[in-house]
Amino acid sequence: MAAGLQMSVAQAQHVPPIAPAVAASAAAEPDLEELLRQELREVPREVEVSAASRFAQSAAQAPAVTYVVTAAEIQRYGMRSLADILRAMPGVHISFDGIFSYIGARGLGRPADFNSRLLVLLDGMRVNENIYDAALIDGDFFADVDLIDRVEYAPGPGSAVYGNNAFLGVVNVITKRVDKLRGGQVRASLNSEGQQRARASWGWRGESGWEGWLSGSQMRHVYRPLMNEAPPEHEAALRELKWSREKRLIGGLSGEGLSLRAGFSDVRDGLPYFLTDDTWQLGQYQSRGVNNFLSLDYERSLGENWDLALHLSSKRVDYQKHEPFLNDSETILNYNQRSLGRWVNGDLRLSSQAWAGHKLMVGLEYQRDLVQRVSTSADTYGDLFVFTGDNRRNGLFIQDDWRLNDSHRLILGLRQDRAQIGGSSWNPRLAWVWNVRSDATFKLLYGSAFRAANLFEFQVNEPRSLPTPEPERVRTLEAAWDQALSPQLQLRASAYVSRLKNLISLDDSPQPYFINSPKLSNEGLELGLERRWDQGAQLRASLSLQRTRDAQGKGLSNSPHALVKLHYSQPLMGDRLQLGWQLQGVSRRSTDGEDLPGYVLNNLNLLWRPVAGHELSLGLYNVGKTRYFDQPSVQSYPLPQAGRVLQLSWTWSMDP
Repeated sequence: MAAGLQMSVAQAQHVPPIAPAVAASAAAEPDLEELLRQELREVPREVEVSAASRFAQSAAQAPAVTYVVTAAEIQRYGMRSLADILRAMPGVHISFDGIFSYIGARGLGRPADFNSRLLVLLDGMRVNENIYDAALIDGDFFADVDLIDRVEYAPGPGSAVYGNNAFLGVVNVITKRVDKLRGGQVRASLNSEGQQRARASWGWRGESGWEGWLSGSQMRHVYRPLMNEAPPEHEAALRELKWSREKRLIGGLSGEGLSLRAGFSDVRDGLPYFLTDDTWQLGQYQSRGVNNFLSLDYERSLGENWDLALHLSSKRVDYQKHEPFLNDSETILNYNQRSLGRWVNGDLRLSSQAWAGHKLMVGLEYQRDLVQRVSTSADTYGDLFVFTGDNRRNGLFIQDDWRLNDSHRLILGLRQDRAQIGGSSWNPRLAWVWNVRSDATFKLLYGSAFRAANLFEFQVNEPRSLPTPEPERVRTLEAAWDQALSPQLQLRASAYVSRLKNLISLDDSPQPYFINSPKLSNEGLELGLERRWDQGAQLRASLSLQRTRDAQGKGLSNSPHALVKLHYSQPLMGDRLQLGWQLQGVSRRSTDGEDLPGYVLNNLNLLWRPVAGHELSLGLYNVGKTRYFDQPSVQSYPLPQAGRVLQLSWTWSMDP
């Protein structure tokens, strides 16, 4: 296939004089830019991933089932955020409360869990913060979706190489390199709800080999639609108080094995707030999250069979909430909540292939929490509550990728983590990868993971003299089969059984606090199919069946039993015009008080490239205007989600 592409490009560059009829036929052939953009007409078997092992390898050989969404798919289906991308992954469901998106994975999405059970990486760098251990996947994620080259999701325990938070899986977001960002690019979008977005980026590469890029974006959304119905006479006042704003800046400089990156995000939300129970006197509720990071990576070869990788980073997060209230003199004041965190990460990895049949990796990882502070105050009253934390984490791990012969490989891993708060934890990994044939692979996987209580969970319990919950633990056994029935048709299947111990959850009291739940069992089956056609059409479908039960056989809240995902794309005018269709189905879920009905959403996206350098995208989300609800928080009401939304985007790419 690659040879055919190179031949077509070469022939396009050396065209002899031809008759007018032949020239007219040639005009219909794709140009060089289109050829370079065209995807394979066969299902690729050697997709490169790194989420499972912390080094690049074929997905078929990785010691975990790994799902990938590429930049082409992000464009083709009009995905608008990292949350949208994760919605496309098998076994993942997302709940939204109007400000924050909560991730549920393989049937586990607990209330008050700010995505702390999923480790999210940006180009291999840990981005979960140090107050809630939260993984941010909305506008506060550092990279715009247009900067993402691919997203890898490896479900299942990953603590054997990543330590804390890799409980339900690992997500690695890989950004585009300068070869894809070179030159300038401008993007603007507007949707039917009045949301406006704009982004500009620039990438360059010097003759010395050094390269750099910078991207900035902002979003403005005023008079957002209300999630609940309101009397017509009050609707305007309510919508005026509901708004969102985002700003992001990210960039990098790299060369000679060094890579320096920095990122910043600032997200602000406003909501109407009722100051009294029996009147329409409104106040302005505001929240703000500011995040930034600075990182340095260094990679070099120490000889023929030895490689060194070093990472250092500094990060900061600042969450603020301002909730209005009336004092005794009927003056509007604010309760102010602030969560401030600052921490540094470092890791050192040494890899070797000095021993025949072995790829050995040894690593050290360290996190020092410099600032952990949660406070509540009130205007004119000063601080009402202040809670501070101090923690250190370090981990040591070893992993051996042992090639027994051409058909069999064993991956053996073990990691010990120690923390000032949370104690010590040992987590092993064992994977057997059997290349049954050139077109079929079987994997048998075993691993464990842990998650220690974070500062938020600690500070909820401590003022009441309640004990800090013990670290939660999971052990998983999984079998996976990957079969190519033809070069254009591939099937995948995986079945898993997990045992969970000491899951950290809120109790059901009027003022809930955190406890360790009794033992839980979790079983699931994930089936997938991918089909490609010679004309360029592509289909990817998955069915996830999952079930989580306690010792009495009772299910968990916010845990759908079935998820259906379908993605289909069809070229209409070659690569210049493409239609993408997404279907997402979620079964009924139990929540705190009532069941939420299942639903099916359909999204359509039309991608048009009229001329070189210009791209127009027209997306229609929730085509059928399906009415559905989420209830991600405890002791809250079911929240209606967005109806039909139309979005138009334009991208202009300029050559350097």
